[in-house]
Amino acid sequence: MPIVTAESLLPLIAQLPQPERVKLRVLLDQQETESGSNAQPAKPPRDKRLPSKPMRDCSREMQWIAKHSRQYARQWVALDGDRLIAASPNHDEVAAAVDADETALPLFHYVDDPDKIYVGF
Repeated sequence: MPIVTAESLLPLIAQLPQPERVKLRVLLDQQETESGSNAQPAKPPRDKRLPSKPMRDCSREMQWIAKHSRQYARQWVALDGDRLIAASPNHDEVAAAVDADETALPLFHYVDDPDKIYVGF
């Protein structure tokens, strides 16, 4: 029976799909930890499709938009929570008002016609 070495396993490991390679790393780290080693288990790689920071909660802004959509239809609005910073059909005017207000992370949103029917959603 041939001796199994890490080098002889590399071609087999290279054939594994990425999720299986991650699982193998975790299993090997767990085995080392159980055997008394102080090594920390490897974390699976972060999915780069996900944002690096959690998304901020825009629920107050979305509630404001739902409540005032008829009043501000076909306009750009900038909101800080449920506070209206500016509203105008012209995006640049709203952007200038936000710059003057110095709000850190306002929500820019185009309020479409609330009576418009969207097909396919």
